[in-house]
Amino acid sequence: MQYLSMISGVIVGIIIFHTIYVTRTVFHNLDEENTKKFLRAIFPKFFLLLNFLGFAFLLVGGYINTGINEIFFMGCSNTVLPAIAYFLIPITNRAKDEGNESKFKTLHSISVILTLVLLLSNSLILLII
Repeated sequence: MQYLSMISGVIVGIIIFHTIYVTRTVFHNLDEENTKKFLRAIFPKFFLLLNFLGFAFLLVGGYINTGINEIFFMGCSNTVLPAIAYFLIPITNRAKDEGNESKFKTLHSISVILTLVLLLSNSLILLII
């Protein structure tokens, strides 16, 4: 179980670091064009890293605690939520490029909510495991 706690801790740490340091630094130090380029380069990597860690959680959890249980469902959500956010990126970028602010805000909100759910669920799992 300590491996699962470690993976959850890394997921929480990455989300907090990315949100507090990377994104804020970019918005405060880069102009709009460079911000756009950087965020479009970093967010796919961010969600792929979270997806990889979620899949690792699923594999380790399945090895430690076989069967369909809360660890299995947590591993599935750790894998699926960042994958959904990853696949929303091109659609979100297209909406922004086309000036469709309503669609952009909706898609961006969905990816933020998915990330928050991932953050909260992994924070809670640290208390449970």
